[in-house]
Amino acid sequence: MEKKYFDLHLHPLFKNFLSSYDGSIPPSIQTFEDLTQPVRMSNVFTSVVDELFIHILKSQSSIQQCKKGNVNYAVAAIVNLEFGFADSRGFFGTILKSKFSNPLDKIFFEKVRNGEISYYRLMLMELSLYKKLRDHQESTIAILSRNSNKKALENGLNIILSLEGSHNFSKLLIGNPLQIDYIEDRFTDLKKLKKISQDADHLWREMIVDSENGEEPTANYNQNPAVNLEKFYKSLSKENMDLLYLTLTHLTHINEQFLATHAFGMKMLKHPSFYPFGNGISSLGYDVIEKCYSMTNHKNEYRPVLIDVKHLGLKSRQDYYAFRKTLIQKEKKYEKIPIIASHIGVTGYTVNEWKNALKRNSCTVYNYEGTRAVSIEMEKKICGKWGSFVNNDFTFNPWSINLMDEDITEILNSNGIIGMSLDVRILGFQSEYGISLTSENEYLSTADFHTHFPQITVKNLPLNTMESMISENESWLIPTKEDRHPLSFCFNIIHIIQVGLLKTDIAEPWNQICLGSDFDGLIEPLKISPDISSLEELEANMIKWIPVAEKAYVNENGGTRILFGKSTAELKKIVRGIMYENGKNFIDRWLNNFAG
Repeated sequence: MEKKYFDLHLHPLFKNFLSSYDGSIPPSIQTFEDLTQPVRMSNVFTSVVDELFIHILKSQSSIQQCKKGNVNYAVAAIVNLEFGFADSRGFFGTILKSKFSNPLDKIFFEKVRNGEISYYRLMLMELSLYKKLRDHQESTIAILSRNSNKKALENGLNIILSLEGSHNFSKLLIGNPLQIDYIEDRFTDLKKLKKISQDADHLWREMIVDSENGEEPTANYNQNPAVNLEKFYKSLSKENMDLLYLTLTHLTHINEQFLATHAFGMKMLKHPSFYPFGNGISSLGYDVIEKCYSMTNHKNEYRPVLIDVKHLGLKSRQDYYAFRKTLIQKEKKYEKIPIIASHIGVTGYTVNEWKNALKRNSCTVYNYEGTRAVSIEMEKKICGKWGSFVNNDFTFNPWSINLMDEDITEILNSNGIIGMSLDVRILGFQSEYGISLTSENEYLSTADFHTHFPQITVKNLPLNTMESMISENESWLIPTKEDRHPLSFCFNIIHIIQVGLLKTDIAEPWNQICLGSDFDGLIEPLKISPDISSLEELEANMIKWIPVAEKAYVNENGGTRILFGKSTAELKKIVRGIMYENGKNFIDRWLNNFAG
């Protein structure tokens, strides 16, 4: 029987969406082939762009690729083009905005850069494609929802929706905190018999304003984003759709709707919004979290939305765990709502170990167009040694976007799930004789830096120039062949298992690990798994390399060689769980509202 696969975080329609701007309401009908096929890349484009950028820009998880790879469950993260991406500098930013960046439609970049559209409208545009995919007469795809009686397909593709970044429900024009984005209700025919609102679904009606009859743009908008999220979810449920989780932040600071400090995670592009701002979760952020925990649909049926800790800064994650405990004290049923990390790697450190790993002499303050950030670099934790070459150390990536041990225990103890990213730069590094990366630093907001390192005065740190920042970040782009080795992936899994065994009462922590590839999210994937259709090869490699990773990890860091004594059949079962069963079981629990 053909093996099935699960992915907690990928973007099946994102590149199809960005390849053709369609501003009609509702969006015009696309063919099923347009929605499902990989985006086409011209020969002109591939001849002028480096191989790395082709890996990043070409389709990795289109619907056709998902079907080819026998993906049974896929959590599709809706994320839209942020201002920092559209207005970015640096080599890759130039490529994105140039005539060579086929197949991306430049209208998206122009409208975002010029503040002519809201993130909410962009989100609805992409969401509409999933709705078309579900409703298309040729479709054999299910979009799972607690607001529908439709059952999961046993052998076909089941899609579950999520939102990556709370900017998705901001109805303000991008970069303009005073201007609400709305659609004027108007007649669509010469006889003036039908208006836009009559063709629009419940989701698009949230943006339509009938000003001729005295309706104001503020009618469907509230200054508290939690209220806007609730309105959106109720409209979503009327369309028999649902949300598994909300990733509270993404890769940029959203000035018009600040909910939490994000973790730095983008070196390919240059813009002040990529650098973290603030000091943890804001009051509006707490309102959104509480609304997610108490969410109900349009029938007032309980439908909690999970919080994904990916992209939250370390201080924001700590704030969330503390706030979650206060919510549980007020409402016992919230205890059943698990924490998830959808597409991550690990630092290999506890929080205190991470702080002690700071290379103090490397700390530098950058001032970039009014944004101040502190550059930090950490000693990297060795995962283990493998290979016959001179420098054979594999190391974790110590950036704070990755999980600390305390994050792992919080997630495991909540009965949550951890999705493993396939991005080589998230997973870690491997040293190679004579070669060292010139840029292994990340950035913290000045407030977060003071929180984590109060003994170091920011004003006494040296200042650096933007020219040096751009130079060092460009050098970070090209991974070595060793960086793409499957051992890097396996070491991250082993660390989660070891933390679970040592610091929780969970006997089999591998049952709470799954794949969260982040395919089509601007990643450079493992060489053995360049796209979603190659998961069978990844699974075979995991069976081969996980025992090697465990032995090397325990030899370096101590711990229990719990997988060492397993039979081949038992090991295959554990890996099968990570690749499919664990994720499927988690979705089954979600469809049942985590009852019982």
